[in-house]
Amino acid sequence: MKALHCLTMAAGAALLPCLAHAFDAAEPLSMVYMAPVASPSTQRPNGPPVADAPQPARNCALYLGKIEDLRSNPATVGALMFGIHAPMYVESIRSGDVVKWTHQALESTRALGFQPQDGVVAAPDAGNQVGASFGLRLAHAWSAGLNLVSHVVIQASFQTPDGPVTRRYHGMGTIGNWNNGNGEYMSVLNAAMANAVQNFATDAGKLCTDRRALAPAPGQPVASTN
Repeated sequence: MKALHCLTMAAGAALLPCLAHAFDAAEPLSMVYMAPVASPSTQRPNGPPVADAPQPARNCALYLGKIEDLRSNPATVGALMFGIHAPMYVESIRSGDVVKWTHQALESTRALGFQPQDGVVAAPDAGNQVGASFGLRLAHAWSAGLNLVSHVVIQASFQTPDGPVTRRYHGMGTIGNWNNGNGEYMSVLNAAMANAVQNFATDAGKLCTDRRALAPAPGQPVASTN
């Protein structure tokens, strides 16, 4: 019967791991990045449209510096309510290795024309390359009726000729909740991560062609151009 249920749902949920077991609060999510087959949603729930897909970076070298877990609660990636009678209780969704997950997601920029590699940019003013260090500020998934929703925030600190420039990139994900399984929560987090990486890649692509495309944040020192 379970196999028949999976076959029935497969046509409308190609991205969802139908064989994933039901949610297990004692088991951390795998935190393995797999890019969604379909493009991330172009509309945030109750928000403005996200950035258009970045143009291919044409073999721009992307140097991946240090990646840190900067979340306020590094132990979890969301919460799920159980029970149909008051009071309801909440189970936390345990987090796996988010640094590895973020690294895998940034490596996926290869599909956009980047050449990602670990290390720091050789020269701040060198062309066709960009370097950044990263922090994962948020990775959270939750149930919203018949759907699962997620929000991911990546912080990137770029190295530019005028000094470091820091930006935050938000990503949202939404999928149908068929099984309430660990794999589905991982899928919706991957959808949000893909959205955040896409937004990051837009700025990274600009810096590959113009090292001063992003102005330093207000209050940051600007290096002399003399």
